[in-house]
Amino acid sequence: MKELIKKRKVLIFVILLSILSTTLVVIPYPPMKPVKIPIDDYTYAIEYTKYQLNKLQKKHNLPSYGVSLINGNETIYQNAVGMSNIESGVEANLQTVFRAGSISKVFTAVEIMRLYEEGLVDLDAPIETYLPDFSINSRFNDSDPITIRNILAHRSGLPRNGNIPLWAWDNETYILRDLVASLEESYVAFPANYRFKYSNIGYNILGRIIEVVRGELFAFRLRDSLLRPIRMNSSGFLSQDTPAQAQIAMGYYKDGKNNIPYNQYDLITLASGNLYTTLDDMNAFARFIFNEGNVNGNQILNETTLSLMFESQYSSSRDPQQIGAGFFVDNHLLPENEQIVFHAGTCDGTGSIFAVIPEQQLGVVLYANSEEFVDPCKTLALEILEIMYETKTGLKKQKTDYEYQEVDTTILQNHIGLYSIGSEIIEVYQTSSGNLKLIYQGSKMDLKPLNESTFVASHWLLDVGDVKVSFVEDYLILSIEDVAFITCPSYQVDQELLSNWSSSLGNYETWMRHYSVYTDTEIPGTVTLQIENNVLSLDWQNFILQPISQTELIIIGGPFDGETMELDSDTGFIYWQNIVFKPVVE
Repeated sequence: MKELIKKRKVLIFVILLSILSTTLVVIPYPPMKPVKIPIDDYTYAIEYTKYQLNKLQKKHNLPSYGVSLINGNETIYQNAVGMSNIESGVEANLQTVFRAGSISKVFTAVEIMRLYEEGLVDLDAPIETYLPDFSINSRFNDSDPITIRNILAHRSGLPRNGNIPLWAWDNETYILRDLVASLEESYVAFPANYRFKYSNIGYNILGRIIEVVRGELFAFRLRDSLLRPIRMNSSGFLSQDTPAQAQIAMGYYKDGKNNIPYNQYDLITLASGNLYTTLDDMNAFARFIFNEGNVNGNQILNETTLSLMFESQYSSSRDPQQIGAGFFVDNHLLPENEQIVFHAGTCDGTGSIFAVIPEQQLGVVLYANSEEFVDPCKTLALEILEIMYETKTGLKKQKTDYEYQEVDTTILQNHIGLYSIGSEIIEVYQTSSGNLKLIYQGSKMDLKPLNESTFVASHWLLDVGDVKVSFVEDYLILSIEDVAFITCPSYQVDQELLSNWSSSLGNYETWMRHYSVYTDTEIPGTVTLQIENNVLSLDWQNFILQPISQTELIIIGGPFDGETMELDSDTGFIYWQNIVFKPVVE
C-alpha cells in the first residue's frame, strides 16, 4: 500500500512538472536584469525592448510596430513586426513608412533655427513682423506679444488648432496661408508667456513664416533643403514625397478586439503633424544630432544653435514643463542630471516617439500603427533609454527617498476644491484629522506633504508611481516622474452665471464652421450640454465648461484648456473654432 501511494506521489509530481514546463514555454517572462550590466553590452537593453514591445502588441492587439536602438553611428537593434496594412496583407518591414504626427514639429523648429542662424528672423520679434496680416481675438488687455520663441516653447497662449478641417485641401498648396488666416475667428487661450499650452496652430504659423521668408512652399523647402541633406531620403511632408506610397502603414483604432482602419489622407497641418518617415530616416536624424548638425561634412545647423534648441525655455515652479525650441527636455530621469530630449507624435491611428541623449549619443525610435500605442510609447522609450544609459556609463538613477513634513491644517485648507483634469473632475478635500486626500476616477489617494504646496500622491493598494501634486495659484499641477506635467485649473462655480446658461441646456448638432468639398457629412454628430453636480459640461470630447459671461464659456482642463466658446443669442448657436453647435429643434 505504501509503495502504491509513493508511486502515485511520483506520478503526480511528474504531471505537475510537465504542466509547469509547458507553462514556462507558453508564458513569456521578462528578461532578468543583471545585478550589474556589463559596460557596452546592450543584450539586456535589446531583450527588454523585445519583451515589452511583444507584451504591448499582445495586450493591445497592435497590427505592427517598429523599433530602432541607436548608439552613435551604430544601430544596435532594429526591427519591424506585424502587418502594416491588414486589409491588403502587407507586412511591416524596415522600409515601412509611418506617420510621425507631432514629431513633425521638431523639423519645423530646425528650419526656423536655420533662419535665426542666418539672421533672417528674430526669435523675440512679434510674429506680425513676418506676417503683417496676422489677427486673433483676445480677452486679455496686457498680454506680451506672440513671438517665434514662445511658439517654439508652447508658451504663446494660442489655441490648440486652427479653424479649417484637417482634410480641407480646397486651396491646395496655399493651405498654411489660409489656416493661419482662419485664426481671426479665434481667441487666444492665455496671455503670451503665461503658461504651457500645447499648440498645433502655433507650429503652422512657423511653417507659414518659413514660406514667407524663404519664398518657397513649406513641404518642398523642407524636403529639398533639410530632409534630403540629412539623408532622410524616404521622408516628406506630403505622401507624394515618399518613394513608395504603397509602403505607408495604415493607422488603426480599436473597436472591441478589432482593428478598424482610419481614413488616411494628408493633413493640412503640414508643419505640425504631417511628416512621413521611416526608421532608417529617423536614425539619420539622430546622427545629425549626435554629429552636432553636421552630415558628411555639410554643416546643416551650427552646434551652438542646436544646443540652444535643447535649452528649456520659460519653465518655472508655477509652470514646470520643460521644453526647448521644438524638443521636450528632461533633466530628472538620469544620473548627473544628464539631458534627454524627445518628441512624441500621433496621427490617424499611429503613435510614435523619437528620444535621444545627445551627450551619450544614445537614441530610441518607436512606432506602432495603432492609437493604443500613443500612451505607452513615451514611457517605454524613456525606460529603454535609462537602460541604455546605464549600459554605456555604469550609472543608474537612485530611488528618491522623500522626507515628509508637518503642515498646518489651516494652510492645507487653501488647497481644497475642484480641479479639472481633461474630461474629469479631481476633488481635493480634508479629512477629519486635517490631512488632504484626492479623489480621481473613484480612487482616494493620500497627499503626503513635502512642503506647504507640494505633495506626493499615494494609495495603499494602487501603484500610482512617482506622482507629485503641487498647488500653484489657481492650479493643481500633476507631475509624473518629473517629466510630464499636467496643469489642472480649479473649477469655480458661479451659481448666477450657471443659472443663466440653464436655458441653453439640451441637445445640439455639430456642424463644420467652414465647408469643404472633401467633407463627408455636414452633420458629424449630436452632443448634449448639461449641468451635473454644479458642473457645466458638453459631451463632445467631454468638455468641462466654465461660464465667464452670459454669452461666453471657457473650456477648463485638457488639451483645449482656456479656449473660448461663444453663444449667438439670436440663433442659439455656440461657436468654437471650426465647430458650430446648433440646437436640435424637437
